[in-house]
Amino acid sequence: MIALCLLLSVGCTWLQRHQTKDIDACRTCIEKSFAAQQAGNLEEARELLNEAAKLQSDHAETWWNLAELSIQQDDYPAAVDELKRYVELQSSDPQGYLRLAQLYYLQNRYDAAEEWLDEVIRRTPNNFDAVMLSARLARKQADHQKAISEYYHALQVMPHHAEATLELSELLIARHEPYRASSLLRDLSRRALMEEDQARTHLNLGIAYGQIDRWDDAVEQLEVARNLNDSELARDRYRLAYAHWKSGGSQQALKLLIEMADSGQWNERSDALYATITEGNPQLNNSDTALLVGYETRTAAAKPFDRPASGEPLFLPDRLISGDSLSQDAMVPPEWGL
Repeated sequence: MIALCLLLSVGCTWLQRHQTKDIDACRTCIEKSFAAQQAGNLEEARELLNEAAKLQSDHAETWWNLAELSIQQDDYPAAVDELKRYVELQSSDPQGYLRLAQLYYLQNRYDAAEEWLDEVIRRTPNNFDAVMLSARLARKQADHQKAISEYYHALQVMPHHAEATLELSELLIARHEPYRASSLLRDLSRRALMEEDQARTHLNLGIAYGQIDRWDDAVEQLEVARNLNDSELARDRYRLAYAHWKSGGSQQALKLLIEMADSGQWNERSDALYATITEGNPQLNNSDTALLVGYETRTAAAKPFDRPASGEPLFLPDRLISGDSLSQDAMVPPEWGL
């Protein structure tokens, strides 16, 4: 009996030493894998992690790192399998469930994402990343009331968080709730933000002000956003032109329309706004139409102002005089439409 106990004791000690040796070898492989990833050798990094998995198949850290590498390589199905193995080994860690929910979300598999996300929230109800993902899931599924509730929950967990505030305000603006959105955005605009978030904050605040007909304020905020952006999309430039016009700044609006023409951004809305501004206003027609004609002589393209081959008049005001009608709704930016 004593001999049997001694034999078992020796066996257990040998097994522990062997397992410890394998775990140390796994960690060495993981460290080498990190170095390979930093050098851009992703296939070598995977080989090292696969070697670690062979040495110790129940080493949870190896499976987590395999999943992260698969995500880096955009192989989401492999990452899902590897994370499920991690969850089997570390069932008490909510991060494994959260990562799986995020992966399913990225693959637009929202039901599966919600199933794993419920496990996270059950374990850690105030997990900020989980609450944010819950808000985004609800938004994707058009459950806007739940999304709004979850965004407010996220802001309770982490007050003044820029991304949570911006996403919530954008949802409120999309639902034409500008008073709630502008209150959130004004507070956010007073805080230290990265330049990208500053631009987005002022842009959204300008849009919110436009929804409540505060056009001078809308112009001010949109101008700030414009100065913070390195590039300008056609919709942003047009939105600012429209806000200038609504605030009584027809000259500024026309200058922006000319910039759109120079940048090849002319479209039906800019055509309609130009027509509305210049129609029946001889002073504007004399000065700014001359600028547009000057644009036509500066470039061989002159796309917005080329006379159509059919012989139709060159400018929209001419077409209106010819008897065509123009809907005012045609020039309203979508976020300010009814």
